Amino acid sequence: MNMISKQISRGIAFYFVTSLLFNSCAKFETREQYIDKPQTIIDQEELDAYNELKTYIDYSSQPNFKLGAELSLADVANNSLLYRLTQRHFDEIGYTELHHMNFIQADGSIFITDLQAALETNSAVSMPIHAGHLLWHENQQANYLNGLIADIIIPGESGKDIVENFEEIALGSSFPVRGSGSNIVVNDPDGKSGKVLNMKGAQTFPQFQINLPEGRKLGDYKTVTIDFKGGGCCGLYGAGMRMAITTAIGDVTLNNFNSPSSFGVGDNVWGRGLITLPLANLNLTPAMKEFTSFVLTIGSATGSADYLIDNITMNWEKIGEIIVKTPEERTQIFTNELDKYIKAIGEAGKDKIKSWSVVYQPIDEANPSKLRTGIGTTPPANTFYWQDYLGKDYAAMTIEKIKQYASADDNIFFTETNLFNNPAKIQGLMDFITYTEEKGVKVDGIATELALNLDADKAKIEAMLTSLAETGKLVKITGLDIGTGTSTTQTTSVMYQQQASMYKWFVEAYYTIIPANQRAGITFRSPIDQASNSTWRPNEPLGLWTNTANYLRKLSYQAVVEALEQQK
Repeated sequence: MNMISKQISRGIAFYFVTSLLFNSCAKFETREQYIDKPQTIIDQEELDAYNELKTYIDYSSQPNFKLGAELSLADVANNSLLYRLTQRHFDEIGYTELHHMNFIQADGSIFITDLQAALETNSAVSMPIHAGHLLWHENQQANYLNGLIADIIIPGESGKDIVENFEEIALGSSFPVRGSGSNIVVNDPDGKSGKVLNMKGAQTFPQFQINLPEGRKLGDYKTVTIDFKGGGCCGLYGAGMRMAITTAIGDVTLNNFNSPSSFGVGDNVWGRGLITLPLANLNLTPAMKEFTSFVLTIGSATGSADYLIDNITMNWEKIGEIIVKTPEERTQIFTNELDKYIKAIGEAGKDKIKSWSVVYQPIDEANPSKLRTGIGTTPPANTFYWQDYLGKDYAAMTIEKIKQYASADDNIFFTETNLFNNPAKIQGLMDFITYTEEKGVKVDGIATELALNLDADKAKIEAMLTSLAETGKLVKITGLDIGTGTSTTQTTSVMYQQQASMYKWFVEAYYTIIPANQRAGITFRSPIDQASNSTWRPNEPLGLWTNTANYLRKLSYQAVVEALEQQK
């Protein structure tokens, strides 16, 4: 009996007897009082008289059909009132929290305790589950993933090695020279620097056998620094400093540099660290740059040398390096990451989840013939496009892995949104499915979400359903909700009637357009009205029940019942 078109009894008679005793001969006076039952109670009683939703479904002609409700993992794990309500009225749970970021931590470790707890609780009632979305571009642990392929930056280093300071050389000792003069190790006449080398003679240059520290080679060094003390007569000016590097002691060709005075060395005072000669001037060959042992010839070119040198220092510098991973390396890294993630989810859901949304929103909104991409953009936080690194095969790879780690007979869906406003995406999705199936895997169906309003364009929705039916794939509505466009407190009774009519219309349209053998079911995104703190359409009355403590049935409940009952 339809509540909207008729009225049942509007009142209940209450019989009250009031006895007033005035004297021994007094009589009882009977009074009857009638109180109207509020229409809201009458209406609610009519709604409550309906059976559970799933009892109105004829499954015999549509074996794949599931009437579902979307729940959180916490609702199931905690055996909440909403979960128990779902068990009574629906025959499938929709999980949409299978996002990479929910199970892969910031350090790449796996955390699936919440999923395992929910699945363990549900195993007691064995309620079927449709779970998704395994691969999306949002809600990804993007910082971790991008860090795996970040350029490796090896910072530059610099330092110095004193290759000769004469402290280990005995006084009176000498070194080989290029020229006719002499040299001798003496004490620093200033008494500040231990031992030094005194050079004498015309055009005479000492030669030192240098053995570099382990791990260094000549090519690491950029300059040679030497301490110098000499007078204007005896090397401070002259023809300038000279230097050469060879493999053996003997006659060498020297390279010219400025005189000690030009480096700021004063007359007969130590110029500590002032003279620095660049090795680049020597035009070292690649082979020479590999030297770890060589002969260094160095000194001041003068006709009457009598000067001191000390602390011959070679200054090294390693330029920083940036190591960029190749495309092949990146593909392998993310193949391994995909396997790690799907393995964890698949093994947890084995025999507990039988229907999977493998990819979600893969098709580009502006160019439906292409997949979405982050190339050439700066993606928002927690956004990562697997297809940018694994290519178009990423969906086939994921199907293979979920079948390997879960069960081979599980149903596989691709989920796309906004199909009724952008119908070209349906063809783009089918082209992608065809490509994926050419890789040797099967896609059982297409799932879509519908967040509708009271004024939704029915013609567009019917056209969408027609196109989906023409694909020959199972068609699943995984997130149906119809909003009033305003808050619960501002929604009027007329709006609730319009909402109920829209729910009824959609269920009827789905049944009319989608062939029985292609019907994979309808899942209500929010079986109850949204709370004010909801992240999805907050404080909007979307559901078939209110979100009050007792979950009261709404007109929308009756509308869905009537639509389902008509299909029997």
